[in-house]
Amino acid sequence: MAKPLRFSRRQVLLGVLIGILSSLAFLSYFTLYPEQVQALIKRIRGEGQLISTSTKVPKEVAGFYPYWNLSKVTELDFTNLSTVYYFALHLKRDGTFNENDPGISGLNSNNGKLLKEKVLQNGARWGVTIVNLSANSITRNISDPARQQTIIDNTIKVMKQEGFTALNIDLEYLGRPDNRRKQSFTTFTQKLTDAVHREIPGSTVSLDAFADSVKKPGIFDMKSLGEILDHVIIMGYDFHPLASQIAGPVAPLTGKERYGYDVTTSVSDYLSKVPPQKLLLGVPFYGYDWPTEKDERGSAVISSPQGPKVSSYARTVETAQKNNSLVNFDDESKSVWFSYFDKQNHTWRQVWFENQRSLGLKFDLVNRTNLGGIAIFALGYDSKEAKPLWDEVKLKLKTR
Repeated sequence: MAKPLRFSRRQVLLGVLIGILSSLAFLSYFTLYPEQVQALIKRIRGEGQLISTSTKVPKEVAGFYPYWNLSKVTELDFTNLSTVYYFALHLKRDGTFNENDPGISGLNSNNGKLLKEKVLQNGARWGVTIVNLSANSITRNISDPARQQTIIDNTIKVMKQEGFTALNIDLEYLGRPDNRRKQSFTTFTQKLTDAVHREIPGSTVSLDAFADSVKKPGIFDMKSLGEILDHVIIMGYDFHPLASQIAGPVAPLTGKERYGYDVTTSVSDYLSKVPPQKLLLGVPFYGYDWPTEKDERGSAVISSPQGPKVSSYARTVETAQKNNSLVNFDDESKSVWFSYFDKQNHTWRQVWFENQRSLGLKFDLVNRTNLGGIAIFALGYDSKEAKPLWDEVKLKLKTR
């Protein structure tokens, strides 16, 4: 998720290139510098067969289904998914689940039961995400062996009760780096993963990690975690979060010179620590709609009675059509955006999102770097209008 001499015999050069193609370092290089690599390939074309980046390889297509989208469960088609994670059950600072959390009631609701039924009917794996977003709470839980065991016991219990065969760990630690906490988290992850595998045969365990968690590891020893877990999910989104002061791409594939970081660089960083087949690229099926100072690309976000908001794909398409907005492809980030004028609040608004073209380029990255697949956030944001997005999934990542 180290970075040929020119011989007289072209056959030797071909052999060296093929060897490089099999390495992770080259896969990363291929993604970052396609023009240089393509020039080298042209020089030796005709001597053997090179790896094709268009060859279909079965991929994991996971998706997160949040409890707040349960009302849409009857509208969605699950046939393209290999794993669906119910999102989410919240952990408290004592290692127990918050019984008053809407995630619990949603799971037990009629729509929650229908979600499970539809997932299993389509032959997908039924999974659950356990989440904690408090650095202080995470620290308390992972630093205490008793609390670690409480989380493990409660997780196994709910997985058995609800028939979950996949676990997703979403402990988003934003505190300061600490080697002791890092070791505690690695130990906890090992114990939890071992217990899930032991108690639920055929199960899988995955971890969500920020796009820059290799660059800024916090409590994540990514190399060790990559050895322990079945999958590491790169959260390749929110480069410009809802609270951003500038409107910009939610998931820029390229453009680190402008934005400081991008998805391609993130994947390259992860590949230095985690085997590619264990990495899943998280992709957004949503966008953000900001009030902005101007209608120009990357305008400053301003205060407005109608503040920034999440925009599902369906809502985004509707907004663009309603306002006769031109959807622009931003070549720098390989993302799409448009502006429109909010007459009610007398201000410009700017929407950045993902469409068939921009997602397709991310899927190309997954294939070129031989990643294990993708993880979509979030199901229910796609709706019926998102058929073009799913067509792209089927075209480039179809698993069955």
